[in-house]
Amino acid sequence: MKKILGLAALWMMAFSAQAQYVEPKITHEPYGKQKVAYQLNDSNVDFQIQVLRNANNHIRAVGKDNIELHLVVFAGGLTALETSKPETVAALENLRAQGVKVAVCNNTLKARNVDWRTLKGVKETDIVPAGVAEIAYLQQKGFAYVRP
Repeated sequence: MKKILGLAALWMMAFSAQAQYVEPKITHEPYGKQKVAYQLNDSNVDFQIQVLRNANNHIRAVGKDNIELHLVVFAGGLTALETSKPETVAALENLRAQGVKVAVCNNTLKARNVDWRTLKGVKETDIVPAGVAEIAYLQQKGFAYVRP
């Protein structure tokens, strides 16, 4: 039994040593200027946080002066703008502070009977006629489309 426990302890130490992050020496050319549209249309809170983190990581990788990022919110994604959950609110405020434009679908507002003035940080100029059409419009203007 002692032998098995000893082997298990050695295995756990070896596994934990392998699991630690080591900073790689990345030799990648700069990303350059980017225009990107992120889709947020899911009501799952964990997924919403993931999308907001992805957008933030994207900005960090490219540099906020090298990116024009639009977050297109429609359908279930609207709940991210309705919530008081601190993590979601902070993530949205952080993205806006970095220049991210949040585009809110008017079709969703109308279908759900939501007054845009009740949404966190949303201005009337943030409202677009249709979320899906906005994504297509941005693609026509040279934006890459990201649907996490």
